[in-house]
Amino acid sequence: MNFLRASKDAAIAVGIRSFFNSKYSRIGQMTDVSVDTSKRELRVRLELVGEDTPIDIRVSNYSVEQQGAGATLTIGDATASREWITEVLRESVVGRTFVLPERAAALVKFLA
Repeated sequence: MNFLRASKDAAIAVGIRSFFNSKYSRIGQMTDVSVDTSKRELRVRLELVGEDTPIDIRVSNYSVEQQGAGATLTIGDATASREWITEVLRESVVGRTFVLPERAAALVKFLA
């Protein structure tokens, strides 16, 4: 069971990184992603344009709900390696529900 979950989590991470990098390449690259669906936790490392060092972000206690062909994602908590980014995340992301585009919803449903 753990092997299957680890394989699923790794496949989700690859999809998230690919989706992010294709959509947001103008602002930087997501160089590392780890997903733990059993703990409902994501960790990402971003190398952003204009930043000298990578930024690490941890998202926890997320929830995913399918809605037809789409899905919503609600973020329970998020922190970053930069204090000011943690504050921005708390102000604009934590506790909010986001409607995901169908393209992303196909991948995100596996986070549940």
